[in-house]
Amino acid sequence: MPYTWLVDPTPLPPHGAIPELNLTDWSQLKALSQRERELILKISGFSEHAWGARGVYLGSDLSHADWSAAVDRAVASFGRSPYVLQRYEKPRLDSAAFYDFAEKKVIPMQGRVRLCPYYFVIGEADAAQAQLAGILATICPPDKKIIHGMKEAILAPCAV
Repeated sequence: MPYTWLVDPTPLPPHGAIPELNLTDWSQLKALSQRERELILKISGFSEHAWGARGVYLGSDLSHADWSAAVDRAVASFGRSPYVLQRYEKPRLDSAAFYDFAEKKVIPMQGRVRLCPYYFVIGEADAAQAQLAGILATICPPDKKIIHGMKEAILAPCAV
């Protein structure tokens, strides 16, 4: 799991810094060079903008102006739909296969995989605990940088 930060605009104390980034304010993200922006900025999964990679920004692929606008959007939306920032780690290629119903055969495919865990809260009040309930594997063609549930993807449940 890549290092992850919640983009919370609450001011830090004078001696504070955002861990690993060594920034004292989220607006400083805008000044990072393209090489330093190997970061993914993405909206909470509970937002209507979270599906189909519409709320996902890969910093190294954006112009300075587009990256700055995405950072401003993330900071401004904290109270409604928070964003998280993660280090971008390019997924490796792996082999997969899918069944083509029209062709009535199994088709092999190379792809990049994203594993997405799903948790459910079990119990009431103080006894409530999050439990891993399942994992969804999304396998996209190798030319896709951001992995999401597109029509070319394989979506497969994994055992817990």
